[in-house]
Amino acid sequence: MKEPSPPDKKRFVQRFAAYYLIALFFFGWGFSVSHYKVFPWQYLSSVVDETYDFLTFTDGPPKKVVDRIVLDHQESLSNFDFTGFRVRDPNFTDNGYLLISEYKKDYRQSVVQLFSISEQKVIHTWVPPLSEIFGLSPGQKGRVNTKMAFRSQHPFLFPNGDLLFTSGEGPLVRINACGRVVWVIDRHFHHSIERDYQSNFLVPILVNRRLLESGCGIQNTGFAVVSPEGRILKEYSVPDILFKNGYRWLMHGIGGPQCDCVHLNDAQPILAPSETAEVGDVALSMRNLSTVALFRPATGKIVWLKTGPWIAQHDITPTEGGCFSIFGNDIPRCGPENGPEEHSDLYIYNPLKDKVFKPFSEVMKKEKVVSPGSGRFKILANGDAFVEESDRSRILRISRENVRWEYVNSVTPETVGGIYWSRYIPSDEINLEWKEHLSCPNN
Repeated sequence: MKEPSPPDKKRFVQRFAAYYLIALFFFGWGFSVSHYKVFPWQYLSSVVDETYDFLTFTDGPPKKVVDRIVLDHQESLSNFDFTGFRVRDPNFTDNGYLLISEYKKDYRQSVVQLFSISEQKVIHTWVPPLSEIFGLSPGQKGRVNTKMAFRSQHPFLFPNGDLLFTSGEGPLVRINACGRVVWVIDRHFHHSIERDYQSNFLVPILVNRRLLESGCGIQNTGFAVVSPEGRILKEYSVPDILFKNGYRWLMHGIGGPQCDCVHLNDAQPILAPSETAEVGDVALSMRNLSTVALFRPATGKIVWLKTGPWIAQHDITPTEGGCFSIFGNDIPRCGPENGPEEHSDLYIYNPLKDKVFKPFSEVMKKEKVVSPGSGRFKILANGDAFVEESDRSRILRISRENVRWEYVNSVTPETVGGIYWSRYIPSDEINLEWKEHLSCPNN
């Protein structure tokens, strides 16, 4: 190969240096755009956030690369041979309601729908005004404050038709029956919303203050007490509660270092006294520790604590006789070990006797209920169970012998949209007077 002449070498070096300087300039500009938010950050940030959420969104079953491209962000392939609502026990009548946060393709976002089980139809829909919510919570930008990822999670219905929900990992929001914003709290809330005996709300939150012991970089997750008017009245740090009650070993002595070693997913207030709890106590579900506990804010003490046999559990709820119901996801972190035989389960725990029961296990196994990353479970008045199989977008009512009915959030005949912590509301616990004279402008 012929060697380049000296003038050619000089031109090559000059061009290389020019390209290098141009690349260095754009690298510096790109760093400044990202770090200091200079031009054109304001035009690119929403696109970057949407792209990041698209690539990292993990709710629901894993998607293949082709599904990520073809399907909507909160849409997955269906595991079922039916769509919508289906009665499985024709001899059973249910007059209750479902309050469901679910992704709908028509809106290209999650909405909240009130579904009448007896009528088998939606009787009201709330469409959160996401642009306004995002504008009122700038501190949560880049988490799930994008239309693609916002989840309207665990909605709570007020007697006047107002609705309270979180974005899943971001602001706490109250809207009215017409979908207008009442208030927004610009903090990082997450998971459950439960009403306490003083009509305030307990909501998991990332606590801003420094941990009692923070050497290992533990995420300071806790729960906030929030008034119906949108004021944070008090915050509790769950790692601090564990440290002060002698459970340092649980935080630091099991498994490798992990920032989110607690992962609080439910702070359930106790509304009625029992042999194992007092009004004002709070039951805690700590997923990444596979541990539940009863905390007494009045004294700062943990009354009792139980690790396993559930794995990565959700939704602890008081039941009759001082017992607690727990949704056991029961799928190892590394994934299912036994293929189709692996299933989630429903536990009843009696702290007084330290006994665990699984009365619905046969039905859960038969129906192949599998929800590795989320789930809801509540014992109903007649002893049935309300179950949300969140990761597969299905809701069921089951007895100890069979399925009463089931609902799948169908987006198309072949796909489902995400479901984000629904509620079952008995007919005697719901007030629908607000619907009678409801008039929403521009609706």
